[in-house]
Amino acid sequence: MIRYKFTYLALAASLLFAGNERLHAQTIGYAEALGELAVSCGKDIAKFCRRTNLGGGAVAECLERNQANVSPSCRSTAAATGALLRKRAAARASVPQLCELDRLQYCGGTQPGDAQILDCMYKARRVLRPACRQALADSGYEANLDPGPLGSQVHLRSSDILSSLVGVEHTYVGYDVARMRQIAAQAAHDPSRADPYRRAPLFEQLNTLSQLTIAIEFDFDSARISPRSYRAIGLMADALYHPVLYGYCFLIVGNTDATGRRDYNLKLSDRRAEAIRQALINPFGIDKLRIDTLGLGEEQLLNRRNPKAAENRRVQLINVGQLPNNPDCPVVGVKDIR
Repeated sequence: MIRYKFTYLALAASLLFAGNERLHAQTIGYAEALGELAVSCGKDIAKFCRRTNLGGGAVAECLERNQANVSPSCRSTAAATGALLRKRAAARASVPQLCELDRLQYCGGTQPGDAQILDCMYKARRVLRPACRQALADSGYEANLDPGPLGSQVHLRSSDILSSLVGVEHTYVGYDVARMRQIAAQAAHDPSRADPYRRAPLFEQLNTLSQLTIAIEFDFDSARISPRSYRAIGLMADALYHPVLYGYCFLIVGNTDATGRRDYNLKLSDRRAEAIRQALINPFGIDKLRIDTLGLGEEQLLNRRNPKAAENRRVQLINVGQLPNNPDCPVVGVKDIR
């Protein structure tokens, strides 16, 4: 797991040190934490880190370099949350050892490293040994999936998120993402697809898979994720860590509207999808073998009647199949990992 020297996933210090500290630390989601970041550190990020993206720990490093100048609320919030995330990372690392006897007793059909163990443990959580149960709770696997309003979107509930993303068990989708990128690049230069009002979706089959569609704000003409969408990125991380979804792989698909050149929009959507992927990997620690990206630009418009409509600018988190044995993802080969 990634070590966090200074983290920007902000949570007010009062939340950590209130009387219900233990319960809250176990159930708070990354979406909630990132929402606090936008409040506590938004102005500091705009002032000191306005060209820095969320992924790769770059914002954390930027805030650390400027910690003498950032606001006291941002500084204390980051420090408190850093302690929370270090504890969560350590707890996740301890689960295999502390829960081995429980695995043998309640999940005998699984093997160490099997991605389905967590789902099994979650279903049996009420009868697990105290040490195992505490390690799972401290790991944040039961974090709240009710993030509240995400920008202008409808309020999402935990049941909505899980029902949208859970796939069919033992599904093997087997999409060749590298080939799909080639097809998208060719389509962006295809004169027969020039009219956006008549342009058919490039990969209609993607729309049949379990998915969550989220509007992510980026800086204009950039792949930098706006702090206003940090909460939405946190929601993605919460979902990917949920025991019910932990055994699945996901494809992050970026889409634009039909403003501008098609080939440019394709490249921009690919960069934006990759920016989200990098944020999920660091600082959230999502296994890079579980997530891949695909930029489709304006080749898969949601609203062809209005190609420049805002709903065409969206990110899809698509469930592409169950992990047969972690970390062998059915959609991403090791050779394809960036």
